[in-house]
Amino acid sequence: MKTLFFLHIFVLQLGVTPVYSQINLSGMAPLSTDSLQKSKIHYFSPGKGGKHKVWDFSRKLGSKESSQVMFMKDSTGVVSVSESGKNRYYHATSDTLIQFASESPLERREYIRKKLTKKFPLEYGDSISKGFRCEGMYCGNHPFREVGTTTVHVDAAGSIVLAENDTVRNVRRVHTIDSYSIGMNINVAALDTAKLTQVIDERYEWFVSKSQYPIIEDVTSTTYLNMDVIGTTKYAYCNLPKDKVALYIRPEDENASDWQDNSFDETQAEPDIIHYSIETNGGVINIKYDLDVDATICTIVASHMGITYRHGEWTQKAGEGYTAEINCNGLHHGTYILYINVNGKVYSKKVIL
Repeated sequence: MKTLFFLHIFVLQLGVTPVYSQINLSGMAPLSTDSLQKSKIHYFSPGKGGKHKVWDFSRKLGSKESSQVMFMKDSTGVVSVSESGKNRYYHATSDTLIQFASESPLERREYIRKKLTKKFPLEYGDSISKGFRCEGMYCGNHPFREVGTTTVHVDAAGSIVLAENDTVRNVRRVHTIDSYSIGMNINVAALDTAKLTQVIDERYEWFVSKSQYPIIEDVTSTTYLNMDVIGTTKYAYCNLPKDKVALYIRPEDENASDWQDNSFDETQAEPDIIHYSIETNGGVINIKYDLDVDATICTIVASHMGITYRHGEWTQKAGEGYTAEINCNGLHHGTYILYINVNGKVYSKKVIL
């Protein structure tokens, strides 16, 4: 399915926006439950941010699999989100959503430095960056620790057009970057010198008004071992109340030829639309590049500990002879990951500053 990001303005005049009972976690009464149907859909490039955007999902979204997401709030105000055998635990207030633990049959995490997931209300242009740290246990006897940063930016506002020409207005898109390191089977004191895995997750989420759970999710996750890239996974979901699923989701056959399942690394099969070279000059990274098509480009500079130090994002028309400069002056001398995401395809390189 090809997802378009621009639509003629007359579409906005069609129909009345239906009411979607998306989940407001802080608004749940104690001892209450709620649920949504999470349908895996085709991955798509999220496109550029900005105001007055129109995201066109007017064709039914194809899906091969779905699962139920359960929300429960206990008498102490703790909200648990359960899906596919995994539980995430949050403290939810009217203006913040903070994760403090998660568990599955294989692992348990406790956030020693809690993870700020969202800050409400979602106003276009708002951004926040916070560090987090969690300690966990894998398979009952393998301790691990995650250390990193979460950067949240409300980068777009507009409307979503769904099947049947239903238009959902007052939508805010949130771009979240989680950059972190994972140390397994290590002594806490030896974390800095341990053999680490690094992860960079980019998540785009579309929220309807007064919701604290997204209606659409689009995720790119890249894993590194000692700062060398292992692979990238990409996936997308549509989250709807059960009574809306049949209207907007089309079940697809397992053997459907047009299905692009990006659960596994298919990056090498995708054509390169950027051709680039990288040079470093002291504390400055210089990127020279050509583009075959218009693109949205995101760059991240992260350390071996998974800490994000520099982040940039821009759009560029197809053309040749472009340059971009990332000023890293002030960072400690050493080796860093340079991450470049171009329309959903990820490129990575070690740079020495």
